[in-house]
Amino acid sequence: MKNPLSGLPGEIWYQILLSVIDAPWVLDTTVPAEGCFWHQQDKYHNESTYNIAEMHRRNLRLVCRAWRDFADEHRFRWITWDPKPIVHDTSRRTRDAEEALGVHAPPCLSPGGWAVAASRSMRRTAARPLRILISVKNNRDLGILRNAVYFSFGRLTTLFINCRASYGNAIFDLLIQNSPLLPCVRCLMLKHLDFTGTPLAYISTAFPKLTGMTLEGGTLPHNSDDYLILPQAESLYFDFETMDGMNCANWRVPSLLRLSVPILRNDNGQEDAEVFTCLRLHGSNLRFLHINYAENVKLPDSIWTWCPKVTEIVTSFSVVSLPPIPSNHPAQYFVHIVNHDAPAHELMASGWMSPQEAPKLLGNIDKIPKGSLLVVGIQTWGACWSGEMHHLRRATIQAFWSLISETCTTKNIRLENESKQTYQEYLQERADNLSLASLTLDPSTTA
Repeated sequence: MKNPLSGLPGEIWYQILLSVIDAPWVLDTTVPAEGCFWHQQDKYHNESTYNIAEMHRRNLRLVCRAWRDFADEHRFRWITWDPKPIVHDTSRRTRDAEEALGVHAPPCLSPGGWAVAASRSMRRTAARPLRILISVKNNRDLGILRNAVYFSFGRLTTLFINCRASYGNAIFDLLIQNSPLLPCVRCLMLKHLDFTGTPLAYISTAFPKLTGMTLEGGTLPHNSDDYLILPQAESLYFDFETMDGMNCANWRVPSLLRLSVPILRNDNGQEDAEVFTCLRLHGSNLRFLHINYAENVKLPDSIWTWCPKVTEIVTSFSVVSLPPIPSNHPAQYFVHIVNHDAPAHELMASGWMSPQEAPKLLGNIDKIPKGSLLVVGIQTWGACWSGEMHHLRRATIQAFWSLISETCTTKNIRLENESKQTYQEYLQERADNLSLASLTLDPSTTA
């Protein structure tokens, strides 16, 4: 009997093999809008998922020559270059990065004669992405980045650059001037770059098909002439101290689903009005809203009208006050970022919160709809009172979180940490451990 697979076209086999070596989330440039994104975002950085995909890829090499060529074509899909001084890393990931980025080759100053070769290779590019994170700390790293840009052959879909401020202008100019060599970039993350002029406009022109952009640290100039036009952008993260001086009316981001913005008070004591302008103009399709750098502010009642589809809000609910949430609004996931910025002399038995902030957290919980999920941004509950605190203070902190937990229970709100452990589960686990320890130490229980 003839094998039905023997007649499959090569294109179908190609797609089958791609699915075998796929690494969901890790190599994707868009993510699902459903569910709690705060819990799901770690999938994007899950090395285990990628390692399993790499194991499958290496196994394909053993089947036949054609499959070996396919597997080799898809090497180096996720590369990280962040060498530590003194420590010599010989891991597989580091060796892959060195080979993929040409670390041991002399850095190039310009594309020059390689432009034709690059364009030919781009026509042969694989369907799967290549994700690169490069940390630029010195001139050698900058040369490695140049090589990555000049010889990427159009495969890059996710580019994350972390740098020292002194290299920011050179890096930004490199990316903008050579964007034709990076036609597949969909996620761009730039950390610690001090921008000048109209950087958002340059990014819009150089990378018009971005689905995600993160600008973290550094500075963004106050320039009302700057604009942002990214029709396919689903995620925008602005990790600056303020958006004051920007002009969100010049933005065109119709596909925006996730937004991270700061809210600070200006010298006149007023909240950053540009943030509210941004939400009013671009919040109609938002599902995820992260408010960072927050001070004691109250969100306007209109936010639920501006953002009628938002399901998840992330902020420090000890300083940001929610307005009443309409009963028909879909908001159901709330992530509390524990406020580390309270002065040390104000720290009290409510964890990291000052006396003025604790009631605000309780007040916000009272506004959260019944049946919602409240995530506290810590990995373990014990982190609330770890360190050298006096045992009396520790007991008071535990009592405070017990009060929070009881308040949530009365409203059928699930209170959990980033590990998805509820506070009640933690208390039960702690009691079981103490009971086991007491049995171990009790002489009457030992032979």
